[in-house]
Amino acid sequence: MVQVPHNGQPIVLMNDAQTTGGYPRIACIIEADMYHLAQIPLGQPIHFVQCSLEEALKARQDQQRYFEQLAWRLHNEN
Repeated sequence: MVQVPHNGQPIVLMNDAQTTGGYPRIACIIEADMYHLAQIPLGQPIHFVQCSLEEALKARQDQQRYFEQLAWRLHNEN
């Protein structure tokens, strides 16, 4: 979730955060991008791209498939 407080600087709330202050919510981050977002250093500029629900669901499926393949490779490495 992306909120904009009174100072105008957007705040990205991660999965463990609650919305606070009654600030306007201007966007949501798709589940598949939360992992990437968590890796960005604090203060580094980011940009957002609009996507459809279908694109968000496909991104989640692709990510799930990637993690399943990674787990299989790690398990069957020996």
